[in-house]
Amino acid sequence: MDVFKGFKHRFNRFIDMMFYLATVMILVIFFSTCIEIFLRFFFNRPQIWTVEVTEYAMLYMTFLGAAWLLREEGHVRVDIILLFIKPKWQALLQGITSIFGIIICLVLMFYGTWSTWIHYQKRLYTFTAMELLKWPFLIIIPFGSLLLFIQFFIRTYGYLKEFKSHRD
Repeated sequence: MDVFKGFKHRFNRFIDMMFYLATVMILVIFFSTCIEIFLRFFFNRPQIWTVEVTEYAMLYMTFLGAAWLLREEGHVRVDIILLFIKPKWQALLQGITSIFGIIICLVLMFYGTWSTWIHYQKRLYTFTAMELLKWPFLIIIPFGSLLLFIQFFIRTYGYLKEFKSHRD
């Protein structure tokens, strides 16, 4: 299992980097919004790019940070059932919900890849002030879903291993 541990370690480092990139995007949103407010209020010179860049950054930071958030168990969950069952069965239930997460990520990867490919082939543009190609913004969906898929797989493996190790 050293191969799995080595992969998991490298993957954790990679999603840490994606988390830091998402954090930088939050800072870009913050500072660009501050600049926008300042220029609009004091000079009556709004910037055409601020809202659009903020929208795209929010899409990217969502998909870049999701796998890290899952690893840290930071997603919202209703755990009222988990409070009343034994740890062994908690691990099984968590493993089952992680399998559902894997399935959802596979669907997102498939349709995200398909949509990105269609937009790339047809060279479709955004209907916004900046008129940019759409596919560079859509490609984050299958990429982020792949990262989330891998994290769900690691999580499923861990919970099912924990389930097997418990004795009733």
